[in-house]
Amino acid sequence: MRTTISLLIIFCLCFSISVPRVAQAHPHVFVDSALKLRFEKNDLAAIDVIWTFDEMSSDMFLIDLDTNADGTLSKAEWKKQRPDIEGYLSEQSFFVHVTLDGKRIHFAKLNNFTASFADGILTYKMTIPVGIAQKAAPQKMQIAIFDPSYYTDFYTALEAVSVNGNTNLQLSIDDAPELAFYQGQIIPTAVTFEF
Repeated sequence: MRTTISLLIIFCLCFSISVPRVAQAHPHVFVDSALKLRFEKNDLAAIDVIWTFDEMSSDMFLIDLDTNADGTLSKAEWKKQRPDIEGYLSEQSFFVHVTLDGKRIHFAKLNNFTASFADGILTYKMTIPVGIAQKAAPQKMQIAIFDPSYYTDFYTALEAVSVNGNTNLQLSIDDAPELAFYQGQIIPTAVTFEF
């Protein structure tokens, strides 16, 4: 009996060592994102993005942004720190992952990047110039907002997506397994449409 139990323990130990451990996802920051798709003459001109940080993250980031520690984020404080934050986000394509007919589009520039802190909540607003022309055949576009390191968890609800300048656009939120990240463990959702 003891021999059987010993063999069972050895087997379990060997099995646990031989099976690769899957890394566990662990976001520390939570952001609700909103999108406005701005069309001009049926071309997608820009995407307005709003990030609303959770309360704990807002407090944490305010400590860094509020250099005079008065509990507010002044325009001067934001103006001084914006270039560094914008530079980092640019390297990440602003965490806005866009595919057009399955091909990834990278963005390196944004406009009107502002931050505000009110009622304990930090909000980022930005406009990403897109400039994608409509073609004769419909093009499928997916827009997913996510952090591949999964330090930040972004959530985009369908009701948080609006459209300006194209009344015929049909939007949906779909799983995008082709954009899976964090060692393929996390499948993001993407705003999906054809134009």
